[in-house]
Amino acid sequence: MINIAGKSCILTGASRGIGKTLAERLAAEGVLVTAVARDAGLLDALCSENEGITAHACDVTDETGVKSLTAEHIERHGGIDILINNAGIGSFGPIEEVAYQDFLKTMEVNAGGTYLFMQAALPTMKKQGDGDIINISSVVGLKGYPNQAAYGASKHAMMGLTRSIATEADPHGVRVRAVCPGGVNTDLIRTARPDLDPSTLIQTEDVAEAVIFMLRMADTGITDFLPIRRRSSDPQI
Repeated sequence: MINIAGKSCILTGASRGIGKTLAERLAAEGVLVTAVARDAGLLDALCSENEGITAHACDVTDETGVKSLTAEHIERHGGIDILINNAGIGSFGPIEEVAYQDFLKTMEVNAGGTYLFMQAALPTMKKQGDGDIINISSVVGLKGYPNQAAYGASKHAMMGLTRSIATEADPHGVRVRAVCPGGVNTDLIRTARPDLDPSTLIQTEDVAEAVIFMLRMADTGITDFLPIRRRSSDPQI
């Protein structure tokens, strides 16, 4: 198993839910985390409670901002070892009820943000000859679900980016992978599926452990993508 202590990481969507738990878990492992989100107040609270985390408020769809914060991270740490694209939003409902602008915004954040950060980080990772990119996708990116057309399309796009960039990055020693959880106990799932009992959902800690597992796995046992299912017969999670 690889020791990840001392490595540096950019993590998006870090202020709440999966991202917050991931930031805390990575910091506990000794990883130096640049925590990215739009809410500066929540990021400051995260940093005050955890050593090794630096806050950087940024909208993941701001191309200039993404390039700037990535360059700052690289200058501060002498490179970038890990990129985790976790930032995401969702628009839910029958297709006739979801505005096209909401569809575009969901695609821009979930797929576009992932694209921009990989575009900014990959040149340095390729020069290093090493690096890990993990995209937090969803089981919705592997299958189709009713009332989730915009969200599902964005997560399928994220999986397409993961698979494509993995082929570009592999010759340079950079690993590009995805984690695909089912329903996780976050604000997003409560909006998408208010009918579900939170106690039956995957916990954010479970997703964080899956990410740590992938980062610590030696090259001899590489995993391309890791689906995480909750213990349920519900076909829509």
